[in-house]
Amino acid sequence: MRRASLVVVAAGRGERAGGETAKQYRSLCGRMLWEWSALLGERLFGRELVDETVLVVPRGDENLFRNRVRHFRCPFLITAGGKERGDSVLEGVRAASGDVVLVHDGARPFAGVSLCERILKAVDGERGIVPLLPVSDALKREDAEGRFQPVSREGLFAAQTPQGFPRKLLEEAILFAGSSMKDEGEAWVKAGRELGAVEGDRRNMKVTWPGDLALAESQFRMISRTGIGYDIHPLVPGRRFILGGVAVPSFPLGFQGHSDGDPLTHALSDAILGAAGLGDIGTLYPASDMRYRNISSLLILEDVSKRAAGAGWRLEWADMVAIVQEPRLAGCLGAMKEALEGVLPENWKGRLHLKVKSGEGEGTVGSCGAVVCHAAATMSLPSWMLEEGD
Repeated sequence: MRRASLVVVAAGRGERAGGETAKQYRSLCGRMLWEWSALLGERLFGRELVDETVLVVPRGDENLFRNRVRHFRCPFLITAGGKERGDSVLEGVRAASGDVVLVHDGARPFAGVSLCERILKAVDGERGIVPLLPVSDALKREDAEGRFQPVSREGLFAAQTPQGFPRKLLEEAILFAGSSMKDEGEAWVKAGRELGAVEGDRRNMKVTWPGDLALAESQFRMISRTGIGYDIHPLVPGRRFILGGVAVPSFPLGFQGHSDGDPLTHALSDAILGAAGLGDIGTLYPASDMRYRNISSLLILEDVSKRAAGAGWRLEWADMVAIVQEPRLAGCLGAMKEALEGVLPENWKGRLHLKVKSGEGEGTVGSCGAVVCHAAATMSLPSWMLEEGD
């Protein structure tokens, strides 16, 4: 079966965009600009369209990029780029293991799964594929005397990324064409190979000039959804009391359950899944599966957050309440928040709120027979991801 790799080139200096910070590090709707391309890799991996994503990054910043993608499920390879774009692409292609590579510019945050799928279907063993859009603006060329002359736009197209190629042949083409190429299609043609095309996407803009980032920001309309989570676990002898990932070893009772029984972590996990429309923990991590026997519920929360983040969702806020008669937990709230946040994506942290209430001596909770937990999580997603069905 043919393997495919996404290569995201994010090693440039972005000087045309102006400002003191390289454009790939600037914030766009809560993520660094390059992270939207990393998210594309995660979504492609979830659809089984690529097997890995290679990030080509500025030398010395490898750990920064590595830490920002550690919550994704897709395998990420990080490699340093070169002086010119062609050098960086070559490093990325060499680091990839796929038979086919999609080379994408990290300054294009709106590339969709459907575009990538069209490109991958069109690539064959000898032909490269680029997404093209007909040029719609009137064109002018400046001559040597500084005068402007009209240029026909008939038959002219603007090339986008990602661009797809057989990996080994692209490496040879780049070596032949040199590092000054404007895009991979140029190197491919210079090497004498056939270049095909698919229709590009008007939304797939590139952040290049001052003002482009603000324009890109204006294209984002975020959709928010709220999910709710609920869990109850009986308290029994012979089990550990673990709530919000924090153990209370001095308490003689613990939670009955297939995992460690942590109802607060389970409630938060279900709230996240509910907001993202991804099911529930009972379905995804069933008690019939021995892999989850006595597992830490923090590992379940970590996997849940990876599923949601990989689908493009971001946590905006989560509010939780644990209803507990004994033990007294007011002094544990900080440790619980720290434990829960420790398994969440970097850009989800600082968004948890936790309360503990007494059972007031009423019912099963009030008699120390069980603990009940509730959670509500609000998540956001760019509308264009839903509109495209990504």
